[in-house]
Amino acid sequence: MCTKSSLMEQLRQQLGEIEAIGSVMALLQWDQQVTLPAGAHQARKRQVEALASLLYKMQNSEELGSCLERAREIDPSTLSAMERATIREAYREYSRVIKTRESLYRRISGLEVTAQATWEQARRENRFDLMAPVISEWISIRKEEAAVVSPGMDPYDYVLDEHERGSSVQKMDRMFERIKQPLIGLLAKIKQPDYDTPGVAFPMEPQRELARKIIQDMGFNGRLDDSVHPMTVPVSPPSDVRITSKFIENNPRFGILAAIHETGHALYEQGRVEEPGLIALRPLSTGMHESQSLFWERMVGLSREFWDHYWPGSGLAKHGVITGDGFYRYLTRVKPSLVRVEADEITYPLHILIRYEIEKGLFDGSLSVTEIPSVWNAKMEEYLGVTVSNDAQGCLQASLDIHWSLGIFGYFPTYVLGAIYACQLFDAADRDLGGLVRQNIAQGKFAPLREWLRDKVHSIGRLYETAEELLQVVTGKGMDPDGFVRHLTLKYSEINLSTRD
Repeated sequence: MCTKSSLMEQLRQQLGEIEAIGSVMALLQWDQQVTLPAGAHQARKRQVEALASLLYKMQNSEELGSCLERAREIDPSTLSAMERATIREAYREYSRVIKTRESLYRRISGLEVTAQATWEQARRENRFDLMAPVISEWISIRKEEAAVVSPGMDPYDYVLDEHERGSSVQKMDRMFERIKQPLIGLLAKIKQPDYDTPGVAFPMEPQRELARKIIQDMGFNGRLDDSVHPMTVPVSPPSDVRITSKFIENNPRFGILAAIHETGHALYEQGRVEEPGLIALRPLSTGMHESQSLFWERMVGLSREFWDHYWPGSGLAKHGVITGDGFYRYLTRVKPSLVRVEADEITYPLHILIRYEIEKGLFDGSLSVTEIPSVWNAKMEEYLGVTVSNDAQGCLQASLDIHWSLGIFGYFPTYVLGAIYACQLFDAADRDLGGLVRQNIAQGKFAPLREWLRDKVHSIGRLYETAEELLQVVTGKGMDPDGFVRHLTLKYSEINLSTRD
């Protein structure tokens, strides 16, 4: 007879083996972005496809299904909270995999291989007509997937819930309703001088040195490399987590803040408890993961106290092309732009709103794929006052907006959720740490904040099913868009006043 302990051991072993294959795929992903030789991409494609096929078979195996069915019959009172959560999470993932037909899986895998190349060509040639069929195909796939996995569920609710459990069109509409007009109004009120950096280059090595110093002080223990797009790769967390950034001579803001942002993600992964097979110890959600990166990038890294501490001894200060006060104003400038990843705190949510409204229209049928460019351009003008001159700058823009070409819908709203969560967590941390958080930041002391996050968020994993539940426990309230708006209004009103002559 199979005992409870032996059954849980068997389940953890199978889930641990699946995690191990995932770790190898993550390592290949990091290698592809950082060290893969030119000309090796076809070989890498074959390697990834073989591993993906193996992973699918492991996730879809009868042995795993049988083990999960028996585990669900165990008396819950005899299990730890994390074991119960692991059974819940594993069964949810297994149910989804077995419902996804192999033909649909192959269709998804095939389109993933060709879509990025099509997107790159469309951008290069400024031809949205090349990309439109790919987006149409992805929407068809996601609708079919929703019908198979969650019959009767609204397809866009399905993809929203996929990235942030408990999300729906109704909830996202309410969230954006509460921030849209206040942010547009705040943007209209803020009149800042154009604090771009002087017309000289900042050497990249001092940028890297400063970034390395900052992330070391934050407590990151891992690799920092250069790549085209900044990223965090949790190869085998918590022991092997790697990050990259991109440093640009005439844009020190990008590389330094990206390094802080990715370190926030990495600290979440490094703060996990190492228990192979207990998959409930994984990060809670996409929105919560984004909250950790934005907590450090915006709540800490874009604070006056942070730069009062780091600027004087930095190589950038010694370069002598800008004052510390000027550099802080440059970092926090509010300036509507075409590119989401280069946007400031106030305009960033409006970039996300544009993408959300377009996605919603595509899924409910009120918007056709061919209308994307014109609707995108009109909303950029309406919300941000920015004129888009061509599709490569607009709906085909570069940077990190490759989501739609890879069939990733419902993801964009998690960036705003993360910003809202970050505000709430920062306030709760300050409350629990005796109101000393800003004083600690001014002294470069990040351990109290890091350990608070580790205790309240990182080590908790998926003990709670949704971010809303975790926020309620940790902060005393659910998601609070109004608090987010109040935070931005106060912060940028003060910055705006300080920049007046």
